[in-house]
Amino acid sequence: MQQRLGFATLVMALVGSVHDTKAQTGPYIEVGLGLGLAPPLTAQGSDNDWGTKCDLIINPSLAEVGNECDTAPPQTSWTNEFDGGSGTEAGLAIGYDWGSIRLEGEYFHRVTAYDSRVPINILDDVTLDKREQEIDLAEGMLDDLRSQSLFVNLYHDFGPAKSSWSPYVGGGLGVERARLDYGTVWKRNDDPERIATFVDPLLRAKVAGTTTIGDARLSSVSIGYQVLGGVDYRLRDPVAVGVKFRWANSGRFVSEPTPWNQLRSHESSVGRDDTILYQLTTDDNRFWSVSLRLKFWF
Repeated sequence: MQQRLGFATLVMALVGSVHDTKAQTGPYIEVGLGLGLAPPLTAQGSDNDWGTKCDLIINPSLAEVGNECDTAPPQTSWTNEFDGGSGTEAGLAIGYDWGSIRLEGEYFHRVTAYDSRVPINILDDVTLDKREQEIDLAEGMLDDLRSQSLFVNLYHDFGPAKSSWSPYVGGGLGVERARLDYGTVWKRNDDPERIATFVDPLLRAKVAGTTTIGDARLSSVSIGYQVLGGVDYRLRDPVAVGVKFRWANSGRFVSEPTPWNQLRSHESSVGRDDTILYQLTTDDNRFWSVSLRLKFWF
């Protein structure tokens, strides 16, 4: 009998120690609103454009061409170096709390404003030739990045038993769908005498002042991970407020190939069978954020 009483006492003590680590366990819901910062972003663009001489809309008779338009050229490429941005974050999480361990599913939406306009760095020989022969302005513009993310997070809560304060650390894996407002402008010199692409003055005049413009909201889906930390303060048993810190990396942004709004001031075509498409890729899409949280157990 004494052994049974001793075992029952031990079980009750263990159960009590688990439940004493926090005033609330079980399912919970959390909402949050915060601010975020993103570091500088490198964007690399590419397209399948032919040289200006091979543009059948500009040069339908292929004058002054020779054999340079017999085969499609390699992809052109360029980069933009954008400054960091800032913005807002709002989210909702639903999880289960076992005391010191929590597991949750989280949705959050963020907007990062870059509002940056920078010169283009050209990486391929074909486009470098174009710049020397005809282009006098080449710029890239980055406005807003908007994303929706779904993550699964695991946390470990610290702190003494029955304390009103509950610090924690955690991490998560998830998926992000991002939309990026990107624009680029390539303008030819207005003076035909400054166009070295052609010898014929009429062809020079056709090229002078023309623009190639891409302006679109590009989208990408990527897998990401995040590191989380913060502290909650219990207002009363079912309710707590807190601060959460987040560092997230959603990987590279890779857009779908997109037609130019206009190519040398005409549609995104060179009069051949294919449409000229450009694509944007960024380095890893990272950001920091801090948010205020409100949590309810039920």
